[in-house]
Amino acid sequence: MNIQAIQNKAKKIMSLDTQIWNKYGWKSGGEVNFAVYQQELNKKVKGKLPILFYYIFEDANYHTLNKALEELKKFKGSYGSDEAERQWNEYRKAGGKTWNF
Repeated sequence: MNIQAIQNKAKKIMSLDTQIWNKYGWKSGGEVNFAVYQQELNKKVKGKLPILFYYIFEDANYHTLNKALEELKKFKGSYGSDEAERQWNEYRKAGGKTWNF
């Protein structure tokens, strides 16, 4: 597991999230135009992300991002599955972070 590569990709997607929110002036999840948000994400997030990213985003409080990516079917795997839990535990044991990359 390449922790640095995972953290770099997560940081890139989290930065994209921030850019989209700033572009539209959204300050809270209740202000987000979800259809617009998903369109913006879908343009930039290509392919599927390992389910580990769901855990990273959730732990970092990127709940709206997770909901949008989940509805866009951008995650490979299922949250809560044995494989997902194994990946998350391995990531954390290897020093993987979900904030302050």
